[in-house]
Amino acid sequence: MTYPLRNVRLFESFSEIERADLVRFMRERKYATGETVCAYGEYGSTMLIVTQGALCAVVSGKDDQPHEIAQLAEGTVFGEMFCIDPAPRPVTLLVSEPATVLELGREDLIRMRQQAPHAAAALVSAVFLDVLKRLRNVDDRIDRELRADITWKDRLTPAPSSCSGLPGSWENCFASLRGSA
Repeated sequence: MTYPLRNVRLFESFSEIERADLVRFMRERKYATGETVCAYGEYGSTMLIVTQGALCAVVSGKDDQPHEIAQLAEGTVFGEMFCIDPAPRPVTLLVSEPATVLELGREDLIRMRQQAPHAAAALVSAVFLDVLKRLRNVDDRIDRELRADITWKDRLTPAPSSCSGLPGSWENCFASLRGSA
């Protein structure tokens, strides 16, 4: 019964036993087209995996109209951090075609830590590694944006010790994102 997780990138390092343990603690939910899976701002404590169908992530724009920002197809994981650190949802998830999702809540993860500690450790480790990859991508994007107008000669010249071209608050922000503040 682990087949829905075999092609999910987040679980690629899991053993078959760890995937089986994970599935054992998850609930299957079915949704019809147009249903709301979760709403922006509502407290979330569950991770969702789309196993069939599709969802769309929607945010409200400046015009107060909903804007689709992402499609979540089969194999997509959403909210993996919420089962570790519950928080308000950043988007509304709507069902764009009939969907089945597997859901793992914070309480399920707590039970998994007691009953299947290897699977729980694998999940937490996979989530943290995924978050670290995302943070590195943000750091790279910031670096590219800051260096977009710099020539190759400028790139080879060591930068001054302070970023005089940046307001203090931006300098501190970028330093904290890079972990050097």
